[in-house]
Amino acid sequence: METHSSVSPPIVCGVDGSDESKRALHEAATLARALETRLEVVMAWQHSTSMYDAYFPAPEQSPKVVAYTTLQELVTAEFGQTVPDWVHLRAQAGHAGTVLVEAARDAAMLVIGSRGLSGLASPFLGSVSLYCATQAPCPVLVVRPDSGDAHRR
Repeated sequence: METHSSVSPPIVCGVDGSDESKRALHEAATLARALETRLEVVMAWQHSTSMYDAYFPAPEQSPKVVAYTTLQELVTAEFGQTVPDWVHLRAQAGHAGTVLVEAARDAAMLVIGSRGLSGLASPFLGSVSLYCATQAPCPVLVVRPDSGDAHRR
């Protein structure tokens, strides 16, 4: 049975369901195991400001429930049905960069993907990863997309 110290600072990982965030979660889990510390997996969401989205969803479809369900699915995909007790999930309303920087206030490291679900392809960092890299109070690991080259050798 794996046990992780609750005294050492955690690894915080921001996820959004994108392939890059899944890779970031894998890297964060690897680091947390190696450092024998907690892993806090965080997903942020913002309430829509569009007049077309001005409705009141059923409680089971609220943004928080959807975010937490996505968190559970990502963590289950990484760890299997039995998620270790050193893994903690947090779904929180707010701008992703702000939520992640706040979550990383006492962290050993913040791990994030380089691009989220925006659908824009670019060799540059996304706005959230750039914000976190410049504002986080701890080291930030930005996980880049897999080029596939390393797997072909």
